[in-house]
Amino acid sequence: MIRLNWTDEQKNRIIELSKQGLSSPKVAQQMFDEYGINFSRRTVARFIATGQTSSQYKRKPKPKVKDVQRGTEIVINKDGSTTSSTTMQMTEEQAKDPDFVLRAHGFNPDDWDIVSARNNFWQQNSVENGLIDLYQSKITVKPKVDKDIKRAVEILTRDIKPLKVKHSLDSSRKRNLVIPITDNHWGITHLSDVQGKLSELLDIIKQGYGTIVIEMIGDMLHSDKINSTETVSGTILEDVDMPKAIDEAMQFTEAIVVTALENANTVMIKSVGGNHDFDISYMFMIWIKERFKQAQVDVNNRYRTAYLLGHVLISIQHGNVNKKNPAQILANECRHLWGIATTTEIHSGHLHFDKTEDQNGVVFRQFSTPKPSDDWETMNGFVGANKLMYALEYNDDRLKVEHFI
Repeated sequence: MIRLNWTDEQKNRIIELSKQGLSSPKVAQQMFDEYGINFSRRTVARFIATGQTSSQYKRKPKPKVKDVQRGTEIVINKDGSTTSSTTMQMTEEQAKDPDFVLRAHGFNPDDWDIVSARNNFWQQNSVENGLIDLYQSKITVKPKVDKDIKRAVEILTRDIKPLKVKHSLDSSRKRNLVIPITDNHWGITHLSDVQGKLSELLDIIKQGYGTIVIEMIGDMLHSDKINSTETVSGTILEDVDMPKAIDEAMQFTEAIVVTALENANTVMIKSVGGNHDFDISYMFMIWIKERFKQAQVDVNNRYRTAYLLGHVLISIQHGNVNKKNPAQILANECRHLWGIATTTEIHSGHLHFDKTEDQNGVVFRQFSTPKPSDDWETMNGFVGANKLMYALEYNDDRLKVEHFI
């Protein structure tokens, strides 16, 4: 039997912390903070439940090591994880306890998750204690992320008040308007960069339309994270102020949606994620849906989507995937809509320059971006594209007017 030599003071402190409502891991962390001793989460839980600090083992107790020098190697990886390697003495039970291993490496279990762990066992002669058991412990950790989408949605939407816009129907509004918004990269782009373009776009919207469709075609936000700047795949980017970026993206979007609701019989908002912001754009679309209840908002986590505007079939996709046969894929995935449509278009962005191409009757429209050139684009010489926004006017069966803003 291994009996941990806890003092009465430590036992009383554990009981006190437990009565305060702390969980076993939090009690163990608090004890570590106060006494500098790694208390196993499982052993703490056992003591709280039974008053016992030991469990049955067939082997003899292992003495403490006093003459083994321990060093820790820390490596910060490009994907945001951290790898820690160290030598330590611990029991087999402790080696299986993620919280104990995290604390032994100097990480708070409340803030870090183990991605991978390897504890290699061997025995070594100790000058003071003879033959002892040691572990070469190597772990890779990442900061904890709230994986509960429902809880995250609740946090982001609990203070959102739906915006009521004076919305009236007008039978004289015959044409429809499509507003493609792609690759704004808020964080690189600021409101001051697009204020003039936004004002011109709002003037177009105020002409009045039967249906206005706002297409969110990806990479609205430069980073997929808040406290670091990187894409959804983990590519490290130049630092931007993401809280400010989100705030400016909200102001920009609200100006367009409110004006659209005031000047259209129907407002639809369609979306797909981009290679920069696929995850965070999903959360952004939830904000849009909660904020603008009068609009028809499509929240999805797909790489492409399609809709019918009169007899015009339009598919949107960011442009970083499905490059080989997008028209054939559209025909297969939307056979009913394909059969109804007299005109078919595919709208994309991603490459940051303007291009229109007719391929066997399917019109591909690749839109530019109003964003300023970032450091990477400047370094590589990708600075020649026009910085544009767009508004496309359709009648029932085809494009009639294209506004370059």
